[in-house]
Order: sequence, then structure tokens, then C-alpha cells
Amino acid sequence: MKVLALNTAFANSDIAVDIDGTKDFISHSSSAKQSENALVCIDELLKRNNTKIQNIDTMSVVIGPGSFTGIRIGVGLVKGMAVAKPSVKLIGICSLDLLAYTFFTQTQCNEFSCVLDALSGNIFVCSYKNGERTSEPKMLTGDELDNLKGKVVGLKAENLDFCTDFVEFNPQMLMEYTEQKIEQNEFVDEANLLPLYLRKSQAEAGLDSANKKN
Repeated sequence: MKVLALNTAFANSDIAVDIDGTKDFISHSSSAKQSENALVCIDELLKRNNTKIQNIDTMSVVIGPGSFTGIRIGVGLVKGMAVAKPSVKLIGICSLDLLAYTFFTQTQCNEFSCVLDALSGNIFVCSYKNGERTSEPKMLTGDELDNLKGKVVGLKAENLDFCTDFVEFNPQMLMEYTEQKIEQNEFVDEANLLPLYLRKSQAEAGLDSANKKN
């Protein structure tokens, strides 16, 4: 089995491969050249493991929520690479589910909520029990943040002040979660591999604001 996993939704981009049981990873800081950097890192991982993108059996990508640009880049890259091998199996990963998997694996905590910074005082949130969702991912705004109760888990890199616990994410957990999805046969076809934004882009929000003023 040859697997490629990609996460460009967080502050750091994570790429992981599992080539017939040999795992390898790269993390790099996201930047304006994120798509170029991600492609370079993917190429490096494949080369140092003596394989090509055409040999990959399964590709996973974090579809969001998270960085609007990062999500678009990650999903676009995987869709583009899938063209090289139409038979490749695809997996879309919710970033909040990935965070919950990481935290639950490390702590075995019973009930908690996972959050990610949605900028402008907003957050993305989803609740979990024994590592399984008890709600759908959503965005909370302003005073709604006061409704967060109990254990609240966030990314250490984001350091949100209302979190009770933090996770320092790494690409090893991305591959572990991907392989769990493979075992559970949670694949999607290319047409259904779609970004999970949960909010409008800054351009769309600006247009809405301008229209309201008019």
C-alpha cells in the first residue's frame, strides 16, 4: 500500500507518506508560496522513498475548516495529482475531526470540544464523546463563544485563550488518521472531494458588506 496525506489547513503544512510500511514526513511553515512549497515537499518525499505519484494507491487531504487559501490549495493539489492515476482512492478529512482524533488518542478524554481560529473573533467548533462527533462542525461568532462549556481543545500554535487543553499537531497523526479511514473504507470520489469552508472568503464578506451599505 502506498499512501500520501496532505494537510494545508493549519499554520504549518504537513505531508506524510506510507510506502509499503515505511513512513516519512515533512512539515513546513505555510506562506504565500504554499502551493509551490507543498509540491516541492511532496516531490522530495516521493523521491527519497523511490516512488512516483502514479504509484500512490490512496491520497487524503484535510478539506477544512481552517485557512481558506490553504484548504483551496490542498484540495486542488490532490485533485490535480489524482489525474495522474484515475484509480487512486481519495479521502477527505475534517480538520476538527483530525484534532479530536489526536487529542483522544493522547488522552482518552471522554467529552470535549475542538476549536480552530476562524479569525475576526470567530471560531470553528465541533463537540465529541469518546472521539466521535456529537455535533456538526460550525462557526461561532462574537457572544456565542460564551456558550462553550467543559473541556475545550485547540491547536497549541493558535493558543486561543479560552481553551482548557492544547494539541501540538504533527504529520504522524495525519497518517494514523488517514490509515484509520482506509480501514473503515471511508473513500469519496473526486466530484465529492470538496472544501469545508464554513464561512465566506474575505472577498465575499467584503462584497456582502458593500451591498448592505448600498
